[in-house]
Amino acid sequence: MKYTEEVIWQVWAKASVIGANDPTLWRKDEYGAWIFRSDYKNKDSEYGWVIDHIKEAPIETNATSNLRPLHWLNSLKIIDGGSKHRVTSDGTHNLFPKTT
Repeated sequence: MKYTEEVIWQVWAKASVIGANDPTLWRKDEYGAWIFRSDYKNKDSEYGWVIDHIKEAPIETNATSNLRPLHWLNSLKIIDGGSKHRVTSDGTHNLFPKTT
């Protein structure tokens, strides 16, 4: 889905502001993973993030109220029961789930 810059900024504003970090650059998603504003849709970055739907289909809408910023790994569905990855952080770095 392609979003306008206005929508991207509105969704970015939903992420948590942490300490003295510049909130236009750094925030955390709802699972505590660091995300970097310029790394939107960058899956090669430790701090890459995407816009995710809060409520999935059939209710899914692209209304801003149904969108949230998530580290890109936190937005992926896992085949084993539909759980999600949970990238969190420790200090200034993200902690990634171990794969089996």
